[in-house]
Amino acid sequence: MNSESQANYKKLGRLAMAYGEEHHLLADGQCGSRKHHQAIDLALSKRLVWDLLILQRRSAGWISNDAKSRFDWVVHWVVVLAMMRLAITWNALCMMFDTLATSMHQVRTGFGDSEESFHPPSMVPFQDCGQGNGAGPPIWVSVSSVVIQMMTAMGFGFKCLTAIESQLITAQCFCFVDDTDVIKAGKSVEQSGEDICHSVQQAASTWAGGISATGGAINPEKSFWWLIDFVWDSREGKWRFRRTHQLLPDHQLQIPGLTGELEALRRLEPDEAEKTLGVMLAPLEDQHAHVVHLKSIAKKWAEQVRSGHLHKYDVIPLIKTTISGISYGVNYTGCCDMGVNYESCSTSLPAKGRHM
Repeated sequence: MNSESQANYKKLGRLAMAYGEEHHLLADGQCGSRKHHQAIDLALSKRLVWDLLILQRRSAGWISNDAKSRFDWVVHWVVVLAMMRLAITWNALCMMFDTLATSMHQVRTGFGDSEESFHPPSMVPFQDCGQGNGAGPPIWVSVSSVVIQMMTAMGFGFKCLTAIESQLITAQCFCFVDDTDVIKAGKSVEQSGEDICHSVQQAASTWAGGISATGGAINPEKSFWWLIDFVWDSREGKWRFRRTHQLLPDHQLQIPGLTGELEALRRLEPDEAEKTLGVMLAPLEDQHAHVVHLKSIAKKWAEQVRSGHLHKYDVIPLIKTTISGISYGVNYTGCCDMGVNYESCSTSLPAKGRHM
C-alpha cells in the first residue's frame, strides 16, 4: 500500500482501539489484536469454563468455527458504522474506504512495477480491507465486538456465580481474530443435552448470520462442535460424560457454508481433542493429545534439520526462531497438575433423577 495512506490507516486503527478500550466498547470475548491479550490466555479461559461445566454437571453446546477470509470479505458500510461507534469521524473513514474501494492494484517486484494493473469495474467498488492494511486488525475487532454483543443480547452463552464473592460472570464467545468458539449452556443442571439442542442450533445460526451480514462466511471444513452432558453411573457411583451414542446420535448441527447451503458440522466426542489456538483441547482433559502434537512437531523439525547443512553460526538463530517456540501451550492450565480424572469424577452428590 501507499506509505502515506498506510500511516493514516494505522493511526485510525490506534485511535479506534484506544477509544474502545477506554470506554469499554470492545467485547470481552474478542482477545485478538488487543494489548495485554494473548492466545494462550484465551485457551486457558476455555479450559476453565469447561471445568465449571464439569463441576456443576451442566449441559452445553460448544461450537468452534472459523470465518473465511475475514479481512478480504468485509463490507465497507458495516465497518464504517462499527468504527464510527469507536469515535472515528465520517471524513476519516470516507478517506480510507473511498481509497480502498477505487484503488488500482499493481505488482511490485525488484524489476519495477507491472505495466498491467487491476482496478474495480465501474459502479462495483472493492469491499475488502486491502492486503496489509494497518487498520485491518482494529477493523475486525470493531465489527466482531458488535456481533458478540448481539449474541449477548439474544441470551446465548454461559452464566455462573463465583464461589467466593458470588459475582456473576458471563461468556458468550471466545474469539481470537477470526477463530471463534460459541457456547450455549443450560440454565440449570436439570436441563439435559436433548433439552438445549434447539438453543444450540439457534446460537450457531445467529453467529453464522452475523458473520454473513458483515460480508463473511463460516468454513464448515474447519469447524466442529461438542455437545456436553453428563450421566450418573450408578454401578460405580461416578459421573461420566455422555457419549455420542448415548445422546441424540442422529442430531446434526447445521450452518450455512461458503456457498450459502446448509452443511453439517463434525460432532466430536468429549475426549476428541482438536487444535485450537495452537493447543490440543477437549472438554475431557487429555494432556496426552497435546504431548503427541508437540512430539510430532519436534520430530518433523529434527528430520528437516538433519537433512540440511548448517553453518555453526546459524544454529543458535535457528533454535531461537523455530523449535524454541514448542514450549507454547505446555502449561496452559493449572488443572493439569491437580490429578483430576475427568472421565470418572467421583462425587458424594446424589444422582439427578433424569440420569438414574
